[in-house]
Amino acid sequence: MKAKWVLPVLTGLVLVVIVLMIVGQGSRVVNEIRVPEGWVFTFPEGDAKAGQATFMKMQCYSCHEINIANQDLPADMGGIGPNLTPDYALLPKEYLAESIIKAHSEIASPNYKLKQDVAGMGGYNDFLTVKELTDLVAFLKQKPEGNAKN
Repeated sequence: MKAKWVLPVLTGLVLVVIVLMIVGQGSRVVNEIRVPEGWVFTFPEGDAKAGQATFMKMQCYSCHEINIANQDLPADMGGIGPNLTPDYALLPKEYLAESIIKAHSEIASPNYKLKQDVAGMGGYNDFLTVKELTDLVAFLKQKPEGNAKN
């Protein structure tokens, strides 16, 4: 007679243990979204040759003066934006990328004069792909000898 209540009680205890285990597992899940400790954004490597093609396709030389080995550029290039040849390869990739996608209030080139306290870069975010941006930055990061005059 005593055996009739043992099975339901044991089943109930097993269910309680299972529920507690599930609840205990859930309490170990991190409930807040956070950036992992030590995480830092680094701009990916790109293809400088493809970046040069993007530079030419977008006609960046119409605003920026630049010397590109073995490349015919218009004589009337540049004059609007900073000259990209001297020392631009020394700037961090992240700065160069940001310069393309966001107008700066301070420009790396000391001879460039801001207009209305902001650089005049256009809005390239709407049609420049991430790959094109990555490659364009790789092209600009080439050592100065890669951008030497013909």
